[in-house]
Amino acid sequence: MNDRPMLIFPKPVEVDRSKKPPGRGGNIRYPDHANQIGRVLPKLRQLEDAFANHRGTVTPNTVGVTPEYAVVFETVGSIENFTNAVKDINGLEWLAEMDEFIDPDEDFYMSSQDDEIVDKKLGARLFLIMSNQTAMSELKSLWEKYRNQESFERGTTKWRDLFAQLKDLRLWSIQDRFYNTGLKEALEEKIEFGQTLIRFEIELWYRKNNSKRIEASTQIKQLIKEANGEVLAESIIEEISYHALLVEAPITIFQSLNNDSNVQLIKADSIMYFRPVGQSAVIAPSELIVEEAPTSAENSVLSEKPPVIALFDGLPLQNHSLLRDRIIIDDPDEFEINYEASKRFHGTTMASLIIHGELDSQTLPLNRKIYVRPILKPNPNDFMNNSEHIPDNLLPVDLIHRAVKRLFEGDGEEVAAAPNIKIINLSIGDPARPFDLQLSPWAKLIDYLSVKYKVLFLISAGNYPKSILLDVPRDEFSGIKKDPIIAEKVVKSIAENVIERRILSPSESINSLCIGASHKDNSIIKNMGNRIDVFSSEEVMSPYSRVGLGFRNSIKPDILLSGGKQLFTENILGSNGFALLDVNSSSLAPGHKVAYPGDSGNTNEVIYTRGTSNATALATRFAGEIYEVLEDLLSNLPDKEEILTEFGALFIKTLLVHGAQWNNAYQFYKNILQLPRETKFRDKKLPRYVGYGFVNQYKILNASDQKVTLLGYSKIKKENGQLFEIPLPPSLSRRVDKRRLTVTLSWFSPLSNTNQKYRQAHLWFDSEHELLQLNRFEADAKAVQRGTVQHEIFEGERAAAFIDGDVLTIKVNCKQDATGLGTRDEVSYTIAVTLEVAEGTNISIYNEVRDRVRAEIRTRIQ
Repeated sequence: MNDRPMLIFPKPVEVDRSKKPPGRGGNIRYPDHANQIGRVLPKLRQLEDAFANHRGTVTPNTVGVTPEYAVVFETVGSIENFTNAVKDINGLEWLAEMDEFIDPDEDFYMSSQDDEIVDKKLGARLFLIMSNQTAMSELKSLWEKYRNQESFERGTTKWRDLFAQLKDLRLWSIQDRFYNTGLKEALEEKIEFGQTLIRFEIELWYRKNNSKRIEASTQIKQLIKEANGEVLAESIIEEISYHALLVEAPITIFQSLNNDSNVQLIKADSIMYFRPVGQSAVIAPSELIVEEAPTSAENSVLSEKPPVIALFDGLPLQNHSLLRDRIIIDDPDEFEINYEASKRFHGTTMASLIIHGELDSQTLPLNRKIYVRPILKPNPNDFMNNSEHIPDNLLPVDLIHRAVKRLFEGDGEEVAAAPNIKIINLSIGDPARPFDLQLSPWAKLIDYLSVKYKVLFLISAGNYPKSILLDVPRDEFSGIKKDPIIAEKVVKSIAENVIERRILSPSESINSLCIGASHKDNSIIKNMGNRIDVFSSEEVMSPYSRVGLGFRNSIKPDILLSGGKQLFTENILGSNGFALLDVNSSSLAPGHKVAYPGDSGNTNEVIYTRGTSNATALATRFAGEIYEVLEDLLSNLPDKEEILTEFGALFIKTLLVHGAQWNNAYQFYKNILQLPRETKFRDKKLPRYVGYGFVNQYKILNASDQKVTLLGYSKIKKENGQLFEIPLPPSLSRRVDKRRLTVTLSWFSPLSNTNQKYRQAHLWFDSEHELLQLNRFEADAKAVQRGTVQHEIFEGERAAAFIDGDVLTIKVNCKQDATGLGTRDEVSYTIAVTLEVAEGTNISIYNEVRDRVRAEIRTRIQ
């Protein structure tokens, strides 16, 4: 064990939480009362007509059941706790709440303090409510109160606010059911290849009442049968309000996606979305040149301790010389059948990176086995790319739910497969579902499983495999391709296409860590040939790594790790006269050297690969190393196992982020992307590309005389605060040495699935960094509080005066964000604090802080 180990904070002191000042909302201008009546009244009448017209179209087969319809209330601005007003009206059922952004118009717009019109998109909110005719009558009664400016009874005043802010009122439409789901694109592709059948997911509105769920499911199954389709699977996961059917049907049912369609399934009001399936795929390199595996990487002593890492991926080549006896394969769905050895590409490379790291680094392998659950299979319909995918006869959400439940609870009569797992690597994503404001069911599932099983998911941001179009004439490119200006052109091209390059579901999950890739590896390039390295720096986001932000503008990706350098080749044809760079898919260096399943049954071949999957695998490997450090650190505590069970995954989450920094990337991207007088660069622009920054694992695990790291853990209730105290090293007083304070807090938040805020628990810390004359460095103060990780760095070198016994206080606070957090509910969290001075400074802050922490612990015990 390191002779300068991390220190454990004494138990925090309970206090009241800090009161956050209310956020400043924009000056939204709404129509006056008379104009709003003129706007809404026609919409209300259209809704009445729609109810009447729908009654004659899609009706349940169950006799005597009142038809119900999903109604959309679109408001400009927020109306908090509107769900409470809905509960009190007979015939209304709350379904969901969604954020969106809309363009201003003459009725709704933003204004400045001087009453000038501001051309800015408006925050809008969709309230989705299931309604019947009885509720419609109640709604009309409330409208009349608003129309006549009558008093609203207690409990109904939110309806008055809703009518005043109402932008639109309508039924959930056919267009809504296909909006941004990716199914239209999947249809076009299948039609192009002459396919006559299509498999797709129907996501139903989740009904809390079981009889209504059965009723909706029965109706939709009947309509599928009438459309000559077949239901292949059904999944209901109450905890994330998920109800879905996997369906195979003739592709012709989607010929018309308008109201004139004669396919009743398309019009069914119980349906929320139609989605494609079988889209989560990984592709093997197309240009293969293999090497022989280094024998030095095979030998090490394996521990008999249970695995703490689970890999959900393709099936690895388990007898590869680098993997043999190092993995535990659990294949209850029998994916191994017809899974040819040569097709086991992605699982093999991921397992290799987790166990050994990149082979060029020549690091020791992990000393525990890793658990592997196959969730990918070779894609039988992909003859060109040799890809692996989640089979299209399974719902991905259901598959992951079953796989995780099997880990911790078992399957049927079987016992838990690997209950000690703390980290789950999920290096796949859904290209048909880049993140777009609303959380996917897959992300919601991961958030729920994180809380339930106290496990950390590490998820890749996703790769963007397309060519890069540069703002450079094709004929001029060859003369400047080694010029630094190319890096600037590449960054600008990525920035102009951020919508297309968004992170892939489920990496938007708020309780997991989303891993992006940096342009870095430890390989040696022997021959560049005609390949082009567009970046000279390693402290940049890789050009293939997808970009954030995350849910409600939270920082995503969270961190970047080495993904392997990606080279490009010039497309000699260009595009419309401009230079076009194609991704070079060679298996030669640069990149990460990893185990590879050979075509001829060889079990000792290696190749070079790159990707955000690689970065996620390396993050997973580092997480495993952190766990071993934690076991040593806590070894003398009598409740070690209880601490690791409750807080182990959170310690890993906190420490993975704790070593992240922007470094030189801030100035690099600022010079290229920041606009004149732009104020949101630190808040929303730079984090899209680098998150909290590039992880330096040596900073976390290696201490020194000039650096001390303290770890804290606790549980906190809403409206409470807890104080952690860092003894200030006396030798630092009145000195002008450069010093840095890094604080990282993380938690798994409980969830509210039908509330647009979603995150029930908002934790944050306040620090007294001013005592050390430190200033905020890197990430924006607002940006760091939108997710479930707060990571901040403070720096300074001005002299600070204090005396022996003075402490620097870090206060952790908790408040309810979305509804549902009870007064007795406790939220587990961990915190890491590092205080350091420049290496070589002639003071030992480690010893001074350690001695005072030990003295404080002894005092509290007595």
